[in-house]
Amino acid sequence: MKDSKLHNPTLRVLNILETVCANNKGLTLTAISNQTGIAKGTLYPIVMTLIHERYLQIHDSAITIGQQCFKLGNAYEHSLNYLSIIRPYMQEIVNRCDEICQLGILDGPDVLYIEKKEPDQAIRITSYVGKALAASATALGKVLLSGLSDEMIRELYTHGLTRYTEKTTVDIETLLEQVKIVKAKGYAHEIGESHIEVECLAVPIRQGPDILAALSVSLPIFRSTPEKIQSIVSLLKQQVHLIEHEINQMPSKQISI
Repeated sequence: MKDSKLHNPTLRVLNILETVCANNKGLTLTAISNQTGIAKGTLYPIVMTLIHERYLQIHDSAITIGQQCFKLGNAYEHSLNYLSIIRPYMQEIVNRCDEICQLGILDGPDVLYIEKKEPDQAIRITSYVGKALAASATALGKVLLSGLSDEMIRELYTHGLTRYTEKTTVDIETLLEQVKIVKAKGYAHEIGESHIEVECLAVPIRQGPDILAALSVSLPIFRSTPEKIQSIVSLLKQQVHLIEHEINQMPSKQISI
């Protein structure tokens, strides 16, 4: 149900930007029209305006995100004042386990990736800051969901759960049971749900009783062993304990998410 207080023309512009943002290879005007349901006659002047103002750019009919969106995203990153605390610990995690480390926050039903540190591996997992995936299908997301009640989680997924692979959790009751296990263990372990060849472990970062963000290590399944998994879980918990100590020394009004 739409909120009558919302401004539909503004929602239309945001829908266009979000659709283009989700397709980093670029979309044609026709593709944007098909995906947003906005008629070309209505879409064209909006897109041309966004291109003129550099929120979008066009090359060989492919429309992608423009410089102004980068500036907005960069400004948001600087507003996350706890990142300066977390980054060195993320690098330490990468140095010690030689796998990619990522930081995420909950964005509605999704997990939004806001920082990453990569290892110097010949074969490594590709990822990018600003990516969003269904929280229900990722270790980062399940950790973030563990800060919510069952009722709140159900409300997030009234339209169902997104499937990425044959291993993705798509049943809400199964998801709730998994989240319960995450709460009990203090970490999430996901194998092949968001990417069939990738395994991921994640732990929460808390400010007091609240989950501020989640930190993860992902690795190709072929590099996984029980010993390595346990080592990564211990490493994540150890580093997060140090992160939380620093964050909780900051005045609450200085912490933004």
